[in-house]
Amino acid sequence: MTITKLLAGAALAMTLMSGAAKAQDWLPEELNVPLSEITIGFSSLGAGVNSYVATYMDAFESYASELGVNTVTLDSQADPARQSDQIRDLIAQQVDVMVIWPTNAVAVVPSVRAVHEAGIPVVITNSEIDETGADFFTTFTGPDDYAQAQTAGKLMAEGLSGEGKVVVIGGLPGYTVSQRREQGFRDAIAEYPGIEILDVQPGNWSREEAQSVMESYIVRFGDEIDGVYSADSDMGIGALAAVQAAVAEGTLPEDHEIVFTDCTLFGAAYDAIAAGDYYGSVLQSPIADARAAVEAAVLVAEGVEVEKIMHFDSPAVSAANISEIDRPTF
Repeated sequence: MTITKLLAGAALAMTLMSGAAKAQDWLPEELNVPLSEITIGFSSLGAGVNSYVATYMDAFESYASELGVNTVTLDSQADPARQSDQIRDLIAQQVDVMVIWPTNAVAVVPSVRAVHEAGIPVVITNSEIDETGADFFTTFTGPDDYAQAQTAGKLMAEGLSGEGKVVVIGGLPGYTVSQRREQGFRDAIAEYPGIEILDVQPGNWSREEAQSVMESYIVRFGDEIDGVYSADSDMGIGALAAVQAAVAEGTLPEDHEIVFTDCTLFGAAYDAIAAGDYYGSVLQSPIADARAAVEAAVLVAEGVEVEKIMHFDSPAVSAANISEIDRPTF
């Protein structure tokens, strides 16, 4: 089973027949286990984190239901301790395979090990765990966050023509996605000595918190700021709102241009790019993300060998190609 075949299933919406086996070309011709007898335990990051996670969770449940697969979904509310307790609950329920969206790359490792030792295969979704847990999960499906951040860094360098001062708004501290999206950006702009990072502060995946962080940056740095990089565009839109308010109040000069880039395109950022207020982002679908995890879990439950790490493509989005991109629904 190749990554191409697995992700093709994640990308296509099909009319599913009862049992789904004949309608899905990513499934083996002969099933070892009827789909209706598979139960996936899912420890999620938390639907309340942002609209990406909420859309992912809806897509996960919807796709599993269409396939006829059973799910037990628990919401960790982005709390590592809660996630640990919930994973123990899923072990006790003897689910056939477990999908885990880690709240913290390191903190989750003992729980993943416990699942492995209980004989339950593990699919890590969206955010990779610490390398010390590599032996305890079967496969990872999700974006390549480091590569996405490099793409956003190159967009920033392009927008600044290689010169300028940048502030960074990160995600949740200790979260693998946050760490890789910062490091990838740093490594990309390191190739441009004319670009300087003024500061990095977390926005915790919240538009409101990111707006507050940006307001603080404006107080500290004023019109020294030439660029804003955010770990996702929901936070980027919060930062944009802070800048627009500062311009309206006269705190920032109206003719001072600031370049905005990020790693995951939300609908509001799509609109801002189309309007010329936001430079660029990276395309990542929560629906494809969720489908990839469900398909991997089903394949693992069926005894099919899958690749250890499966990333999907995340192309750059800017004014140059925005007309070719469908607006995200989240």
